[in-house]
Amino acid sequence: MIAILRGQPGFFPTILRAVLTPLAILYAAGLWIYLLPFALGIRRKTRLTCPVISIGNLTTGGTGKTPTTAALCRMLSERGMKTVILSRGYGGANEHGCAIASDGHRVRLTAQMAGDEACMLAHMLPNIPVLVGKDRRQSGARAEAEFRPDVIVMDDGMQYWQLDRNVEIVLLDAIEPFDNGYTLPRGLLREPASHLRRAAVILVTRSHVADRKTLDHTMARIRSLAPGKPVFTADLIPHALRQVEPPQMLDIHSLRGRRVACLSAIGNPSSFESMLGDLGAILCTTLRLPDHSRPSAQELEALFQRADEANASAIVTTEKDAIKLDGGHYSLPIIVLQVTMHIDSAETFLTSVLECL
Repeated sequence: MIAILRGQPGFFPTILRAVLTPLAILYAAGLWIYLLPFALGIRRKTRLTCPVISIGNLTTGGTGKTPTTAALCRMLSERGMKTVILSRGYGGANEHGCAIASDGHRVRLTAQMAGDEACMLAHMLPNIPVLVGKDRRQSGARAEAEFRPDVIVMDDGMQYWQLDRNVEIVLLDAIEPFDNGYTLPRGLLREPASHLRRAAVILVTRSHVADRKTLDHTMARIRSLAPGKPVFTADLIPHALRQVEPPQMLDIHSLRGRRVACLSAIGNPSSFESMLGDLGAILCTTLRLPDHSRPSAQELEALFQRADEANASAIVTTEKDAIKLDGGHYSLPIIVLQVTMHIDSAETFLTSVLECL
């Protein structure tokens, strides 16, 4: 479908794009109407007593919001700032409620209860409370009442309009920052590219993957849409491998020359698979599922069968997906690739964020 949206030739793709284009115009118009009362001051956003930082993006694709949330929260914590994370808890049983996934001492909820991203953050940041719930006004008020934070960080908060924020950090993919330029459903933009002007700080991810010409073009476009805003670059960096059962840490280079199968249910699976290739792994079969999906027993059985037929020695997956696999008994080892968001000029980036507070 993405190939069709981006210009795949042929009669059917052309007709489909012609049908979706007016729908994208209606989507953008509807968004403008929805936001107008906020712009006119008729409808007011809820303001919490402590500062709020939102991390989000303009597109539906994966740009590394959750790893960036983890990286920023570590930096804030190292500065001595008591931090709390608000996550929507997408796909979890508490998405439409309000629950504490982690109290900063122990993880209280499973991925089924809190959603995969919130549960992953809770495990990655054991000293930082994580609250889940679609209504970030409610979870934010609870965070203030129970944890008295110095700052609240919203993971994937750009399109949550009802809660005011002090800092809007917007992530853009270096190679495809605005997809094909269209909003949903003709493209992958959640809101028009012109809305980048709302950003306080802009972070361009996959910057080392992009060639110089592409990166320069992206940077020029950003400066034209958001003049004067601080722009930083970042990349997801693999830093460890963890075997699920029996639990043990593996050398990061231990995949070199090894035949493996790949399982992912993330926004940008090709980026994850490329990372495995860069580590020297030989991908003999893959299973790509929609973002946040939990693989069914049948899908896992089919993957393990294909992996066995291809002489794979392990199944490699993401931290986000491993959360949904822990506790199972499988015929091949499950290996988790752990990544971190490396922000270039990290201290300057943090200074820019704190100045906005």
